[in-house]
Amino acid sequence: AMMTIHWITSVRIIEGWSAIGETRIIFFSNLEQTVTILTLFTQFFLTSAIIRFAGPKNILMLYGFLFIGVFIGYYVNPSISYVFAVTVILRLFEYGINKPTREVVFSYLKRMDRYKSSVLAETFFVRFGDFSASIFIVLTKSSIAFSHIPLLAIPFAGCLAFLGFKIPPKEKITS
Repeated sequence: AMMTIHWITSVRIIEGWSAIGETRIIFFSNLEQTVTILTLFTQFFLTSAIIRFAGPKNILMLYGFLFIGVFIGYYVNPSISYVFAVTVILRLFEYGINKPTREVVFSYLKRMDRYKSSVLAETFFVRFGDFSASIFIVLTKSSIAFSHIPLLAIPFAGCLAFLGFKIPPKEKITS
């Protein structure tokens, strides 16, 4: 849901930045290339060390705090350079650190519970998050100022950080 709100907000900024389709395609191409290279490097050389150093609980908590910072930043600096930097950071964190951390948490469970939990989280909750965040599209059509919409998502990002905080240590996970 948080990533969908980020995309809804960033697309509006990108549309205001350039009405030329080719320019936007180049922008997204550069974005994808940057994310791919940095994620590959991170997964090969840094992910394991980061998870060992910070621990799953802190990483999952950081994800919520990261979105809080991003949404405040959209209010303060809604620019194309901010969209580029924030998108790279969010996607790098998601694919290079957060997703592997969730797999570590799932690995604490018994085999069948792990498969069920992983599928549930990766399909139902992600799709439900996308759907629920689409409500923010309706808000963009309302009288609420566009710059305030990311601020409305901050409490939800706080809930995400709280969920990360509630992840118990490996020793206390039972199924």
